[in-house]
Amino acid sequence: MRPLRSITIAITTAITTASATALAALALPLPAQAGSLSGTAAYRERIALPPDAVFEAVLIDAAIADAPARELGRVLLHPAGQPPFRFTIPYRDGDVTPAGRYAVGATVRQGERLLFTTDTFTPVLRGGPNQPLSLKLVAAGTGRPPLTSFPLGRLPASWRGDLAFAGGTSRWQVDLSADGSFQLRQTFLNRPAPNRFDDIGRWRIEPGSNRLVLRGGREAPVFFQPLEGGAALAKLDLQGEPIRSRQPDRLQRLATPQPIDPRLHLVGMFRYLADAATIRLCATGARLPVAMEADYRRLERAYLKAQPAERRGQPLLVNLEGLITNRPSAEPGQPPQRTLVVERFVGVHSGRDCPEPNTSANASAARTAATG
Repeated sequence: MRPLRSITIAITTAITTASATALAALALPLPAQAGSLSGTAAYRERIALPPDAVFEAVLIDAAIADAPARELGRVLLHPAGQPPFRFTIPYRDGDVTPAGRYAVGATVRQGERLLFTTDTFTPVLRGGPNQPLSLKLVAAGTGRPPLTSFPLGRLPASWRGDLAFAGGTSRWQVDLSADGSFQLRQTFLNRPAPNRFDDIGRWRIEPGSNRLVLRGGREAPVFFQPLEGGAALAKLDLQGEPIRSRQPDRLQRLATPQPIDPRLHLVGMFRYLADAATIRLCATGARLPVAMEADYRRLERAYLKAQPAERRGQPLLVNLEGLITNRPSAEPGQPPQRTLVVERFVGVHSGRDCPEPNTSANASAARTAATG
């Protein structure tokens, strides 16, 4: 039999070791966790939504005043059903920093038509309780207009005009949507084809100056000054200052929106799942169905080859030359929807995501993704 003193020492040592192990375990850093924001959204009108209405809520970081807001999370309810809309937006804790300015907004749409929207973003993640959120939606075009679109009038809208440049005349068209995306076409009228250049991206109105800033695939942003409540857009120079010239400098608002079908090089997160192909465009954040025509099959084969079997259905960064146009909806009785047609597949890029919102440095990064 072991002496009592030996047994006591053994028990004490075991307890001390177990306690130290437990404390060490508590001190280990926890793995990164996924966060979420939950809440409801509703509107006051006693209006039933159509069965194909879509509700969308988005979490953004608007910390940088002169740059487009950075999206951290998004949730889509399709179909939306009827209010109140209950939603949960997932996000990564690692994306949240003390310097961020985080906010949530929401919309209800039927196809391209905006039905309801929040007229301001609700601040969140400020150190206090965040849940549950309660968002108020207002009917599009009524009540207090959204702050970002007020100088432009009602959206969507198109503007067009012929402007002089050193080598002749170019025809500009700008299409703006209420979701913050734009389409731009510049056609050089006195040059042989190819003389047309399209771009897409995100727009914003600068506080104070009310300048319209378009950030897309160009090296520098394009500036316009909205005039007369959005009846016209005055083209500004590269620094966002008025052009000192007697030449025409204005685009006039068209009576009804006439959006272009942009044809350009595109980068986006492509996904193929259950015989359905979609892409989230890096330039705008828009999610579009992909038509299974033209050079689509090359894209699909490259995607399936690059994705391991266990990751099939996960998004993959791709670049291509494409056309954004209307195609018949996959759902009978529904109007045509904006669709991407792959005119020339270029490549896939495993393990990479969209570049950050457009700056000149990120435009270079997008071109690197297109060639590397």
